Amino acid sequence: MDWNFVAVGPVVATVQVPAGQVDLHPETDGEIRVSLEPGSSSNRARELVAASRVTFESGRLDVHVPSRTFKNAEVLCTVRLPVGSSVTVRTGSADVRCAGTVGDFTATVASGDVDVENVEGELSVTIASGDLRCERVSNRARLRGASGDVTIGQAGGPVELSVASGDIEIGDAAASVKADNASGDVEIRRAHEGEIRAKTASGDITVGVASGVGAYLDVRSLSGDMTCTLPFDESEPGDAKLRIICESVSGDVAIVPAGT
Repeated sequence: MDWNFVAVGPVVATVQVPAGQVDLHPETDGEIRVSLEPGSSSNRARELVAASRVTFESGRLDVHVPSRTFKNAEVLCTVRLPVGSSVTVRTGSADVRCAGTVGDFTATVASGDVDVENVEGELSVTIASGDLRCERVSNRARLRGASGDVTIGQAGGPVELSVASGDIEIGDAAASVKADNASGDVEIRRAHEGEIRAKTASGDITVGVASGVGAYLDVRSLSGDMTCTLPFDESEPGDAKLRIICESVSGDVAIVPAGT
């Protein structure tokens, strides 16, 4: 089933799909196109699509697929909407992919991966089981996950990550980062300023410091090696633009120049 609407500028979209797949495509035109298809040839999947509701009013798009009362009823949801639209996605068991630029992006996923290209606003994701990958987020980023890896290419604002099991990787952090990981590694390849606070129970921590940035270090490991290969600077701690506070119970901690 297909729905078409005309929009003027970015919209606010809410997408609820209990199981299946969600594909979001922010595009440059002012048209909204929504497609819901059965994820299998079962009658139950077709009935679920027929019972779905799609509405657009006052700049708000609502895509609602009813909660399934039976198994093997997956729905494939594709939404094309204006660039810069803010999106909220809720799924039980579905992968979520967003190819393009959105404003704010919020996702709550019980089981499935979340893949987002570019978030101009805030990123907020909760995943019980699944990976998060975001190429770029301009503002604040928050994630809570039970099991899964987290990869953020560029973070322009503060980052708060909490993972029970999985690796955390940030390519470039322009502001403060707080990363808590019970079981898994934490790697921040390039940090510029603010406070980097990383903690793991079982896993290694690596923080790369951008060139020319002074750093104050508070690093601890109960049963791992600690290394720092930054050039020595006799400046007072208050002169440092970056504070790095790392703690690992069982794992190595390395503070290195970015790019090494």
